Amino acid sequence: MKRLIWGIAILFVVSTTCAYADSAVNFNITQLTVLVGPNDGSGDNVFVALTGPGTNITVTGGIPCFDWCSFNTFAPGDTPPVGIGQIFLGVFNTVTVGGKTYDFDTASLGGLFVNVLGGFTFPSNPGGSTFTACLPASNPSSITGSAGSGGDFIQFNLWLPAGQQFCTTWAFDASAGLYQFTSGKFVATTVPEPGTVGLMATGLAGIIGAIRRKRNRG
Repeated sequence: MKRLIWGIAILFVVSTTCAYADSAVNFNITQLTVLVGPNDGSGDNVFVALTGPGTNITVTGGIPCFDWCSFNTFAPGDTPPVGIGQIFLGVFNTVTVGGKTYDFDTASLGGLFVNVLGGFTFPSNPGGSTFTACLPASNPSSITGSAGSGGDFIQFNLWLPAGQQFCTTWAFDASAGLYQFTSGKFVATTVPEPGTVGLMATGLAGIIGAIRRKRNRG
């Protein structure tokens, strides 16, 4: 009976090891940045950057924002239909995964999208030449990808930080009395804010001080 139990245990360990070897490698992304520009018809109006420890992937692409970012104009008091949605990735610029750089021609990423939540209304009485509005936004928790070929081929999962907000900037033409989209930026990051870093440093100093006091008493 004991031999049977040991045999099952060994088989389980071997099977688990093989399954792990065949699975994709996981990497943490500490910052996801999506820059959006006016759509001039070419479709390449988005720049995406995914960065983390040993990982740096940048790629250009596009989003179907013809109803608000393709040189459309809006009057004060209007509510533009701002959104990102599915990002159609195009040309990869840099592909470094796990500390190794791959040929960008061999790289691919799964579906990446950003959901912009809510909306805003342009002020009825514009107070300047530009207007910026920020809306909460969300992104997937992970995406899949691959790079390389032959013995250098790697399949990976990128774990993304939680979404934060999408900010858009609009130029106001006083003579025409209209707003026009100029740029947008979405950032999701796990990097602590400076204030958080300061609190962590203060707490760490307190812990170290308490340990030293205990040692001195001993």
